[in-house]
Amino acid sequence: MRILHLAQSDGGGGAHKAAFRVHRGLCDLGITSTFHPGIKRSDDPDVVPACPPVAGQFLSKLASWLDMRSLNAYPNRRGDVFSPARFSSGRPRRDLVSAADVICLHWIAGSFLRPSDLTRFGKPLVWLLHDLWPFTGGCHFPGECRSFEQRCGPCPSLGSSDPDDLAGRDFAARERAYAALDLTIVAPSRWMADEARRSALSGQRRIVHIANGIDLQRYRPMARGAARQRLDLPTEERPVLLFGAMSATSNARKGYGPLQQALRLFARTAAGHGAMAVVFGGEARERQDIDGLQVVHVGEITDEARLACLYAAADVVIAPSLEDNLPNVILEALGCATPVVAFAAGGIPDAVDHERNGYLAPVGAADELARGIEWVLDPARKAGLAAAARETAERRFDIRQCAERYRDLFAGLIADRAAV
Repeated sequence: MRILHLAQSDGGGGAHKAAFRVHRGLCDLGITSTFHPGIKRSDDPDVVPACPPVAGQFLSKLASWLDMRSLNAYPNRRGDVFSPARFSSGRPRRDLVSAADVICLHWIAGSFLRPSDLTRFGKPLVWLLHDLWPFTGGCHFPGECRSFEQRCGPCPSLGSSDPDDLAGRDFAARERAYAALDLTIVAPSRWMADEARRSALSGQRRIVHIANGIDLQRYRPMARGAARQRLDLPTEERPVLLFGAMSATSNARKGYGPLQQALRLFARTAAGHGAMAVVFGGEARERQDIDGLQVVHVGEITDEARLACLYAAADVVIAPSLEDNLPNVILEALGCATPVVAFAAGGIPDAVDHERNGYLAPVGAADELARGIEWVLDPARKAGLAAAARETAERRFDIRQCAERYRDLFAGLIADRAAV
């Protein structure tokens, strides 16, 4: 069995991180798996860039620049929530494509591959969904918009009133391309699977739910005092609240705004006295104070050992995403036996069991998020929540089990192809 993975990169974001874990999990099962990204960031020998480093970076920047130019026609668009599919920098090697039994697609947006590029491969394709981009007209998370169930355009993410806008045209381009594909879709969360079933582009495809996995030997419980000492955090009995995500403070979807509201409410409670919050994934900055609650911004953390130590040092991980798939932060925290307080958004309820391994608040309800933090920090619940968190990770999110499910899916597709 020879599997070829196509992704924009092998690191640098949650989607790439989850994709690379699937690849490594397959390798550990003895499967010939090659990760073939547009940009190689790691030194893994099984990662083969789709372009030489210098040429690849130039092509990536050029394609991204050209795609971004197409957004200039939409001055009222919302941030960076839309990725056009006009140009592509990816140049997958013909020998690797030819040798592959199955091609596994991951996050190919960001001008790496266009949907129309996929028609050249002539192989069974498995697309692991990290967001909704593969079955919308270009937005990654559509919010309240449901146009992708019929046809995208006019697009609220673009601030457009034209039904034949960029989203409408890219939706039609996907429709033409997908008609020729032998495509199976994998959704890491039940929510994502349901969204894919509702889309006019993917609703008639085979859709399989396989949860993402983590390395439970890396993300494991450790003594909280020792973890704090290693990180120079207060070792006394002082509650440490942890929040982290890519672009943690700048991406509104990650919920830093409601989190700040929740921290203000929590700071006024008895449980909030002397607590501190640690934020990673945003920009490192000076400490700040939220109504007496100290907030420390430690910046991006790429070292997984240090990240696991940070989870273990925390009393609670807060995941206030307003819309999300199945965040790595939550799975990693559970693996480290740290309970999670989160909004019940998207696929998050697949991992957080209310009042068992954490606390779920209604989406956007900062007061309930604050109440959840206070509830989790009750000393009487500490041991039970920690044990349930680790048990959830072992039962649902072991990367080996995840890789085995992919192996079985790939084997079935190869057998079906051979029988034709």
